[in-house]
Amino acid sequence: MYAPHTVTLYYNGEEQDFEPVTEITVLHGVFYDATKAANVTKSGLDGADAVNLYIPFDVKAVDGHTGKLRQYVSPKEFEAAEDKSDIWTLGIGPEFFFVKGEIVADLDFQQMNAKYDNVHRITKVCENDFGSLNMRHWVVGGA
Repeated sequence: MYAPHTVTLYYNGEEQDFEPVTEITVLHGVFYDATKAANVTKSGLDGADAVNLYIPFDVKAVDGHTGKLRQYVSPKEFEAAEDKSDIWTLGIGPEFFFVKGEIVADLDFQQMNAKYDNVHRITKVCENDFGSLNMRHWVVGGA
């Protein structure tokens, strides 16, 4: 899979003691496909996905602050984990968003969107777990 781009994945959530937490994971080797005009034209929906992000299962995922490698886990495993420093996941909801490029800043979605271009909330996650090992990937929609 041709994957020349880098994106930074954000999770803004709460710890079990309701303290805010931001997990920042940099994904190296993804394909960022901005297709809003085509989606709006085809579907007639202004709210159509602005971006499709193709993430190979073997993507290099690192902690945004330390550069330490991170391992993918399912959303339920991620939520249940007390220590999220070595893991990452893909989820849908206001706490999950991504930005094109390697941009590490402890900001929420609105602050990031005001400061940077190409900031997207995750609107869909499709797991394409078939084919040869180098073709398995997630398709993540962003708006």
